[in-house]
Amino acid sequence: MLKDYYAILNVAQDATVAEIKQQYQKLLLIHHPDKQQQQQQQQSQTLPVSVTSIPLQDIKEAWECLRQPTQRSFYDSSLKAMKLRANGQVNDDIDLDDMEYDEDSSTYSSPCRCSGEYIISEGELELGVDTVVCSTCSLIVRIHYELADDEDNEEN
Repeated sequence: MLKDYYAILNVAQDATVAEIKQQYQKLLLIHHPDKQQQQQQQQSQTLPVSVTSIPLQDIKEAWECLRQPTQRSFYDSSLKAMKLRANGQVNDDIDLDDMEYDEDSSTYSSPCRCSGEYIISEGELELGVDTVVCSTCSLIVRIHYELADDEDNEEN
């Protein structure tokens, strides 16, 4: 199951990289093992105050993913797809070969019944994204395709 990096860092999904970095640094200071030992010693001398510990590895992993635009975009798509699948909200399946390709924007599109479009870019396909939300309504489709094998491309 995919970890919710936004929840780990306690930031909004639309937070800027600067906001995420600030929260990351704050959490590192709070949850570093050396700080945890100091807090435990202080707590044993005073009234106990419970501090929820977040594993340092999770904090670092979240920062590494969310700080890079490409990885963050792929993560956001994966997180959204996971939530949609969990809710069983995928409305249809479309084969990539049935979609129209636009060379100028390097995107594939297919019409939605609401007159909107399902649009997916080559970059998203290369990252493994397979679910798309309509541009005007909330319907979701799963795109079926196979990634091109680099070895096959090199041989041809």
